[in-house]
Order: sequence, then C-alpha cells, then structure tokens
Amino acid sequence: MLNSHDHLDEGEFIEYLAQNRITDIERKTNSKGETEIYFPCPFNGCDDDRRRGEEGHCSYNLDKGVYNCFKCKEKGNFVTLQKHFGDYQAKTVTQAPKKKKREASLDTITRKAFERDPEYVKKYFNARGINDDSIRKYKLGIGEFYGHKMFVIPINDRNGNIAYLKLRRTPEDERIADAMQKDSVVQKYMKYPTGSETLLVGEDELVKSSSSDVLICEGELDRITAIQNGVKMPVVSGGGGAQTFKDEWLDSLRSMRNIYICMDRDKTGESGVGKLAQRIAERIPNASVFKIALPYPEDSKADLSNYFEDEKGTTDELFSKYAEFYAGAQPIDASKFKELTVNDIADILDLTIKKNRINKVITFLAMLLAYTEDSQLNVMFNAQSSSGKTYITTEVSNYFPQQDVKVYGRTSKTAFYYNESLMKTDEKGRPFIDLERRILVFAEQPDMQLLENLRSFLSHDMKMTPYIITNKSKNGRNTARESYLRGFSTVLFCSANLRIDEQEQTRCLLLSPESTEETVRAGVDLSISRNSDKKAYIEQLNSNENRRQLMDRILYIKSLNVDQIDIDDSDYLRKRFYEKRRSVPPRTQREIGHFISLVKGLALVNAPFRTKNGKIIASNKDIDEAMKLWAGISESMFYGVPPQALDYYKKYILPAYTKANEGRAKKKGVTYDQIAAEYFKQTGSYPNLDMVRKMIIPALQCATLISYDKDEDDRRQMLVTPLITIGGELEKSDEK
Repeated sequence: MLNSHDHLDEGEFIEYLAQNRITDIERKTNSKGETEIYFPCPFNGCDDDRRRGEEGHCSYNLDKGVYNCFKCKEKGNFVTLQKHFGDYQAKTVTQAPKKKKREASLDTITRKAFERDPEYVKKYFNARGINDDSIRKYKLGIGEFYGHKMFVIPINDRNGNIAYLKLRRTPEDERIADAMQKDSVVQKYMKYPTGSETLLVGEDELVKSSSSDVLICEGELDRITAIQNGVKMPVVSGGGGAQTFKDEWLDSLRSMRNIYICMDRDKTGESGVGKLAQRIAERIPNASVFKIALPYPEDSKADLSNYFEDEKGTTDELFSKYAEFYAGAQPIDASKFKELTVNDIADILDLTIKKNRINKVITFLAMLLAYTEDSQLNVMFNAQSSSGKTYITTEVSNYFPQQDVKVYGRTSKTAFYYNESLMKTDEKGRPFIDLERRILVFAEQPDMQLLENLRSFLSHDMKMTPYIITNKSKNGRNTARESYLRGFSTVLFCSANLRIDEQEQTRCLLLSPESTEETVRAGVDLSISRNSDKKAYIEQLNSNENRRQLMDRILYIKSLNVDQIDIDDSDYLRKRFYEKRRSVPPRTQREIGHFISLVKGLALVNAPFRTKNGKIIASNKDIDEAMKLWAGISESMFYGVPPQALDYYKKYILPAYTKANEGRAKKKGVTYDQIAAEYFKQTGSYPNLDMVRKMIIPALQCATLISYDKDEDDRRQMLVTPLITIGGELEKSDEK
C-alpha cells in the first residue's frame, strides 16, 4: 500500500492506477514543463461513453501532486484520490517514518519471473513455437506488474545488459479484453519500468556480429523463432512492426550489405514494409533491401511462428524462395563473375601492392578462408622493420568487410583475452570471445608470447577453447577467471623477430615481403602517386571495375556460409605434392595441411564454378594453381625459416663461404666482415650487422642451416659455417 504522505514518482502513480483497474493512460508535458498523467475519470461517470483510444478527462499533475477532471470539475490530491477508492490510511504522529522500499534490480526481477511458474510459461510459449531451450536462453517468464499477471520478455541494450522488461498480457486477460472489446482490463503490451525508451531488440548481437546480412522482423517472439530455427545472420526487431522502426536504429545497420524485412501478413505489416524499405535505401544506399512475403494471404495475420511451426518452412526457403529484391543497391549477380587464376588475383591486388605476387595472393586466400567452418589458414610475416609486412596485410584486408577484420597494433599476451567488444555469453552462461569467421591481424608484435598462448586456438583443437587468466581482486589477491575463445579465425601475425619456435612453424605459413630494388622502387612510386593527390587516388581505386568485382565476390562468398570444401581428385593432389621430392621427412605432414588450405582457398575464390550438389569441390585446376604458390614458399617451409632469412643465406652467406674457401682443402666458416663484404659487392651498401647477429644468424642456426662457433685459430672471432647447399636439389654440403 502506498503511503499518502510519500512523494509519488510516475511509475508509482501508474502502478496505483493499475491496482484500481485503470490502465488506459497517457503521459503529457504541459506548457510549464510539468508532467501530467491523463486517465478516465473515476468519479462521476464522465468517461463511461468514452471510445477506445480517446483521451481521459482526468489529469494528475505529478509535480504538484493534484488532480483535476476537466468535465465534472472534481479536484483534489493523492489523499482524496485514495479516500475515493477506499484505501486511505492516515499517518499518526506516533508512526516512525516509513523507509522507501529498495527496488529490485531488473536482473533479479527477470530471474524471479523465470523461476515463478515454469510450466505455465512453457505451455504458453511452446504454443507459440518457442522451445524450452529458447525460453532458458532468453529468460522468458511471468510476474506481477501493475496489478496483473504478465509474461516477461527481457530486452537488452547494445552492451548486453537488461534495459527494461517487455510485458505481455496473459490469455485470461486477453479473453476478458476481447469480451469487453477494449484494453481497459490491461494493455496488451507494457514496459517495466514505465517510460523506458524503446530499444532495437537484438542490437547487442548485431554490433558484435561479423555478418553483412541482417533480418528485421516484427516482434520479439518472431526474432526468437527465427534464431531458434537456424537463421544465422543477426535478427533484430523494433517490437512494434515496420512503421515504428526508428530512424536512429538504421545507423546500426550501416555496415550491412543485404537487409531482409519480414513482417506479419496483415495490412499494417504490408504497408509498413514498403515505407521502411525506402527509408533504408535512402539512408544506406549501398545496401540491398529484400522483402520476405510469407506464403499466406495478405490479411491472414500469419507470422514467422506460423511459417516454421504450421507450414514446417525452412530457413533456406525463407530467403531463397520468399525473399524478393525491393529497394536499394542491386544484389550481387554471381553470373557476372569469371574464373580467377593466381595471376588474375595478383593483377587486381597490384593496384595497391606492387610486386610481392606470392605474398599478397596467399594473404588474400588466407583471409578469404575465414568464411569457412574450419579451413582457416594462419600466416606469419617475419621480416625486418619497414619491409612492408604490415602494409601488405592491411591493404589486402581493405577488400574485406571491415566488421570482419580486427587489426591489433600491439597486443600484450593477456590484453587480448579482455576484448569486451567481442565478448558474449552462451546459453550455459559461459563468457566467450566470439572469433568465428573473423580476420585477426596482429601488426608489429615485439615478441611471440601471444602467439604461443594461442596455439590450441590456431590448431583448431576445439570449437570452444577454454583459457584461464588471473585478475587482481579489490584486496590485491590474485583470482582466476575462466573464459573461452569460440570458433576459428584467420590469424595473420607480423613480427620483426625471425626466430620462430617449431610449434609456430607447424601452425602458420611463413612469409616475408620482397626486398629487391625493383620492389622498393615500385613501392616508392606508388607512395608518390597516393600522396600527391589522395582524393584522385581514392577515386581511381573506387572506380576500378576489377577491384569492385573482387569485393563483391568476397561478399557473395561470405553469404554462402560455407561449411566445408572437398577435394575432387585426391590422387592428383598426391601426385602433384610429391613431385620433385627426394625424401619425405616428418615435417611433410605439416606441409601437406598448408598446401591443401591453398587448394581450398583457390576453390573458394571460384565458388560459383566449383559448386556441386550444394558443396564446393576443388578441381585439378585449383591444385595446379596452388602449386604455383607453393613453389615459391616450399623451400622456406621445408626448413622452417622465414623467407627473408633464407634469402639472406642463399644470396650472401653461401657466396661468401664459397669464395673464402676457394682452393682450400679444409673448409672454414666465414666472419661477419666477409659476409658484409659480399653484401656490399651485390647491393652497394652495408648491411645492418646488428640485425644479422640478433635475427638472421639465430634463425638460420635454429633451422640447422648453419653452425655458429668460435674460430679455432682466433677464439675471439665467431664463424658462420653453412651446413646445407641450396640450389635445385637439397643436400648436405659435407656430402657433396
């Protein structure tokens, strides 16, 4: 019972009216800025002949605490209103002041509503196509609000916190309302707390999703039904149909390429779809807007629940059979695509990345494989600073939808696990970072500790990879927190550290940017063009038809939601892979996995031409194209050393060693000075000997390509001795 001497806020007054069977209210602000609640007059029958939807004659001023009926002229305050309803309790001087009840949190109210009457809740929502798992996942329940029992649907804000509760009246009140032909029993839909701002339902999932597609449906239950029945793209709802969809919500859809609208089959829904589609097309001109017309008559009032439950409709047919292009940008026409070879891809990427043919094509294929279930390919760029490793990865990533790409400039070994922007909670309440089908670029990482921590994730050991990290409590004690990484991503790791642990070698393709004078000059020329007139440069890129088509192809491939890619002719793959191999050491087992990934990547590029019975199948042509790439990196992969270090070994160390030992019976290693002299002879400049000592020599030594020992004749001197001669065939130099 409310105390008549307490100040009433808006929610308390509305709740008091609801307790006295008055729910048809309207909130207004008068010319003085005061809040007034209008409701049907309870005194002299002033509103007995009032029609549904008409404003009541009685007004209660919340700021002054007084009411006034503009028809019968009844006036008073909250005390006289209580006396009229017969529930006034006078406050005596001996009574201690009543403490205001502390309101329960929305989380607590939601939990109690979920636990209150589970069988009744299940019966109601099951009849509407919502299964028990969805009831638990979305915490659907029932509670007492405004004097009535009402179903509870929690609504989250964009951060995933409960913002308010959407209330829905029970079948019992529904029958009473139908019999009375009005909503005065209790409104069909209400919110708690009253006055809460209506939010875009599902926005929390939308902002964390990497999808370029989205489905807009009518109500909260339609959204749950769609997700429950396998709709993989984000599903959002305005809660009240197409006509109530707010303009500010459209900003959350700006990164979407395909926007589908599915409303109930009634007159309001049909007319609202067209208007909403046009608003989207005007606000997001790059999006294609589709209207989904459910297979029912226009005035049937059928919704998604009817489609999935009564018609046994499928998600595939929902989009392939009943979705029609309605407004906005024309949908991607896959029939315009042509088959692409490695050279075709390299030529297109050459617009912004000069030379580096193998590096940029492999980087592109690796990123494209992010859109598969578990065929992702990890790439490690190792090279000295300013060599272009980060430039290549970021430029290639510009072809991909940016919501799929996460670029980390520098990430510590633990900070990565606190990525709140990707944090979600599964149906079991477990927190996880959603990395499914994403592209992660770690640029300029100073050490390899983070990569070591991600070994299980990179190996695709399990879909939900658990990890435990420590936090500091308020009292300074260490506490452990368990969380998960979900899904598989394409991971590209850029580092100036050329020393690579063998475990990282098995999980990544090793690449280094080209460092020839021709490549450097081409890069300089491109930089001059880009910075001389940046606007013209960007316009030139955007107008390039091949570039645009490649970006459209990526969006098309992403929309396929590819699960797996099969190999058509495994015998041919085996034959090509074993060509020119004199031996098959244990490390070959890791190499074949990388080679198969390249084959699958090329099949994915040409998905429109490789699809058979709903599956993508790699052809012999893809195997041949993959071999062109593999030929450029197989040597580096065989030794487990970055291409830059191997190139330095072949170009400068081996020639220096050969010249130093001409005519000598007993071979002897070479000094740094001898290596530097060979470098100067070929390039006209001196090498960075500090980089050679700290990076290249340790990498070559780790790969057992060299020995690094003290000179027997001068113990102060260190000698570099090649152990393997490289050129065509691979053989031990001592055996030659």
